[in-house]
Amino acid sequence: MSGDDPTAPALRASDADRERAATQLREHCADGRLTPEELSERLDGAYAARTVPELQALLADLPALEPERTPAAHAPTREHAKRRVLHAVGVAVLVNLAFVLLFFATGAYGSFWPKWIMLLSLIRLAFLSWNELGPGAADDEARLGRGGSERLYRVERGDLRSRRDSRGDDERAQGPADRR
Repeated sequence: MSGDDPTAPALRASDADRERAATQLREHCADGRLTPEELSERLDGAYAARTVPELQALLADLPALEPERTPAAHAPTREHAKRRVLHAVGVAVLVNLAFVLLFFATGAYGSFWPKWIMLLSLIRLAFLSWNELGPGAADDEARLGRGGSERLYRVERGDLRSRRDSRGDDERAQGPADRR
Protein backbone atom coordinates (compact mmCIF):
# COMPACT_ATOMS: atom_id res chain seq x y z
CA MET A 1 0.00 0.00 0.00
CA SER A 2 1.51 3.28 -1.02
CA GLY A 3 0.71 6.69 0.46
CA ASP A 4 -0.51 7.93 -3.00
CA ASP A 5 -3.34 5.40 -3.30
CA PRO A 6 -6.63 7.18 -2.42
CA THR A 7 -8.33 3.85 -1.71
CA ALA A 8 -5.74 2.92 0.91
CA PRO A 9 -7.02 3.11 4.49
CA ALA A 10 -5.76 6.02 6.58
CA LEU A 11 -3.06 5.30 9.11
CA ARG A 12 -4.27 4.88 12.67
CA ALA A 13 -3.10 7.54 15.10
CA SER A 14 -1.06 6.46 18.10
CA ASP A 15 -1.25 7.94 21.59
CA ALA A 16 2.04 9.70 20.87
CA ASP A 17 0.55 11.23 17.69
CA ARG A 18 -2.47 12.49 19.61
CA GLU A 19 -0.28 13.91 22.38
CA ARG A 20 2.00 15.62 19.85
CA ALA A 21 -1.03 17.25 18.18
CA ALA A 22 -2.39 18.34 21.58
CA THR A 23 0.96 19.90 22.47
CA GLN A 24 1.02 21.80 19.17
CA LEU A 25 -2.52 23.05 19.79
CA ARG A 26 -1.52 24.29 23.27
CA GLU A 27 1.47 26.08 21.76
CA HIS A 28 -0.76 27.80 19.22
CA CYS A 29 -3.12 28.84 22.01
CA ALA A 30 -0.21 30.21 24.04
CA ASP A 31 0.89 32.16 20.96
CA GLY A 32 -2.61 33.63 20.64
CA ARG A 33 -3.74 31.83 17.48
CA LEU A 34 -6.52 29.95 19.27
CA THR A 35 -8.94 31.07 21.94
CA PRO A 36 -9.31 28.88 25.03
CA GLU A 37 -12.71 27.71 23.72
CA GLU A 38 -11.22 26.72 20.35
CA LEU A 39 -8.39 24.98 22.16
CA SER A 40 -10.84 22.97 24.23
CA GLU A 41 -12.81 21.91 21.14
CA ARG A 42 -9.70 20.94 19.22
CA LEU A 43 -8.19 19.07 22.16
CA ASP A 44 -11.38 17.02 22.43
CA GLY A 45 -11.08 16.29 18.71
CA ALA A 46 -7.40 15.41 19.02
CA TYR A 47 -7.95 12.90 21.81
CA ALA A 48 -10.95 11.41 19.97
CA ALA A 49 -9.12 11.15 16.62
CA ARG A 50 -8.57 7.65 15.31
CA THR A 51 -6.53 8.41 12.21
CA VAL A 52 -3.59 10.63 11.32
CA PRO A 53 -5.62 12.64 8.74
CA GLU A 54 -8.13 13.54 11.47
CA LEU A 55 -5.24 14.96 13.52
CA GLN A 56 -3.85 16.80 10.50
CA ALA A 57 -7.27 18.39 9.87
CA LEU A 58 -7.18 19.91 13.38
CA LEU A 59 -3.88 21.64 12.56
CA ALA A 60 -4.56 22.43 8.89
CA ASP A 61 -5.43 26.12 9.36
CA LEU A 62 -2.52 26.78 11.71
CA PRO A 63 1.06 27.58 10.65
CA ALA A 64 3.78 25.07 11.33
CA LEU A 65 5.55 25.67 14.62
CA GLU A 66 9.25 26.34 14.66
CA PRO A 67 11.00 23.10 15.50
CA GLU A 68 12.09 22.94 19.13
CA ARG A 69 15.79 23.14 19.64
CA THR A 70 17.30 20.01 21.00
CA PRO A 71 18.33 20.07 24.66
CA ALA A 72 21.97 19.88 23.60
CA ALA A 73 21.61 23.01 21.47
CA HIS A 74 19.30 24.81 23.88
CA ALA A 75 20.87 24.04 27.24
CA PRO A 76 24.44 24.90 28.08
CA THR A 77 26.90 22.10 27.70
CA ARG A 78 28.42 20.28 30.62
CA GLU A 79 31.75 21.98 29.92
CA HIS A 80 30.17 25.43 30.27
CA ALA A 81 28.58 24.35 33.55
CA LYS A 82 31.94 23.09 34.82
CA ARG A 83 33.54 26.42 33.88
CA ARG A 84 30.85 28.36 35.75
CA VAL A 85 31.35 26.22 38.86
CA LEU A 86 35.13 26.57 38.60
CA HIS A 87 34.76 30.34 38.25
CA ALA A 88 32.54 30.45 41.37
CA VAL A 89 35.12 28.37 43.29
CA GLY A 90 37.86 30.81 42.27
CA VAL A 91 35.83 33.80 43.42
CA ALA A 92 35.03 32.09 46.73
CA VAL A 93 38.69 31.25 47.33
CA LEU A 94 39.75 34.84 46.64
CA VAL A 95 37.05 36.30 48.92
CA ASN A 96 37.86 33.87 51.72
CA LEU A 97 41.58 34.49 51.35
CA ALA A 98 40.96 38.26 51.62
CA PHE A 99 39.03 37.78 54.87
CA VAL A 100 41.71 35.47 56.33
CA LEU A 101 44.38 38.03 55.44
CA LEU A 102 42.24 40.75 57.03
CA PHE A 103 41.93 38.63 60.18
CA PHE A 104 45.71 38.21 60.46
CA ALA A 105 46.44 41.82 59.45
CA THR A 106 44.30 43.10 62.33
CA GLY A 107 46.22 41.07 64.89
CA ALA A 108 44.30 37.77 64.91
CA TYR A 109 42.55 38.56 68.20
CA GLY A 110 39.64 36.41 69.37
CA SER A 111 38.19 33.45 67.61
CA PHE A 112 38.82 32.76 63.93
CA TRP A 113 35.74 34.59 62.57
CA PRO A 114 36.48 34.00 58.84
CA LYS A 115 35.34 30.40 59.39
CA TRP A 116 31.72 31.62 59.16
CA ILE A 117 32.36 33.26 55.81
CA MET A 118 34.04 30.08 54.64
CA LEU A 119 31.04 28.03 55.77
CA LEU A 120 28.60 30.27 53.89
CA SER A 121 30.82 30.15 50.79
CA LEU A 122 30.94 26.35 50.98
CA ILE A 123 27.15 26.10 51.26
CA ARG A 124 26.71 28.45 48.29
CA LEU A 125 29.20 26.46 46.21
CA ALA A 126 27.45 23.21 47.08
CA PHE A 127 24.09 24.57 45.91
CA LEU A 128 25.60 26.08 42.77
CA SER A 129 27.44 22.85 41.92
CA TRP A 130 24.30 20.77 42.40
CA ASN A 131 22.27 23.18 40.28
CA GLU A 132 24.81 23.27 37.45
CA LEU A 133 26.17 19.72 37.51
CA GLY A 134 23.52 17.69 39.34
CA PRO A 135 21.37 15.01 37.72
CA GLY A 136 18.49 17.34 36.84
CA ALA A 137 20.50 20.30 35.58
CA ALA A 138 20.22 19.57 31.85
CA ASP A 139 16.61 18.38 32.09
CA ASP A 140 15.18 21.57 33.64
CA GLU A 141 15.51 23.77 30.57
CA ALA A 142 14.51 20.97 28.20
CA ARG A 143 11.46 20.07 30.32
CA LEU A 144 10.25 23.59 31.00
CA GLY A 145 11.32 25.11 27.70
CA ARG A 146 12.01 28.75 27.13
CA GLY A 147 10.11 30.84 29.64
CA GLY A 148 10.37 28.24 32.39
CA SER A 149 7.60 27.35 34.78
CA GLU A 150 5.55 30.48 34.01
CA ARG A 151 5.01 29.37 30.42
CA LEU A 152 4.31 25.77 31.52
CA TYR A 153 1.63 27.07 33.88
CA ARG A 154 -0.01 29.15 31.14
CA VAL A 155 0.03 26.38 28.54
CA GLU A 156 -1.35 23.72 30.90
CA ARG A 157 -4.24 25.97 31.93
CA GLY A 158 -4.85 27.20 28.39
CA ASP A 159 -4.66 30.65 29.91
CA LEU A 160 -3.10 33.53 28.02
CA ARG A 161 -2.62 35.64 31.15
CA SER A 162 0.40 35.31 33.40
CA ARG A 163 0.13 33.99 36.93
CA ARG A 164 0.59 37.49 38.33
CA ASP A 165 -2.21 38.90 36.12
CA SER A 166 -4.63 36.12 37.04
CA ARG A 167 -4.06 36.77 40.75
CA GLY A 168 -4.62 40.46 40.18
CA ASP A 169 -7.90 39.78 38.33
CA ASP A 170 -9.17 37.67 41.21
CA GLU A 171 -8.38 40.43 43.66
CA ARG A 172 -9.97 43.08 41.43
CA ALA A 173 -13.10 40.93 41.03
CA GLN A 174 -13.56 40.96 44.79
CA GLY A 175 -14.95 44.11 46.27
CA PRO A 176 -13.35 45.82 49.27
CA ALA A 177 -15.81 44.06 51.59
CA ASP A 178 -14.81 40.62 50.18
CA ARG A 179 -11.09 41.12 50.93
CA ARG A 180 -11.61 41.46 54.70
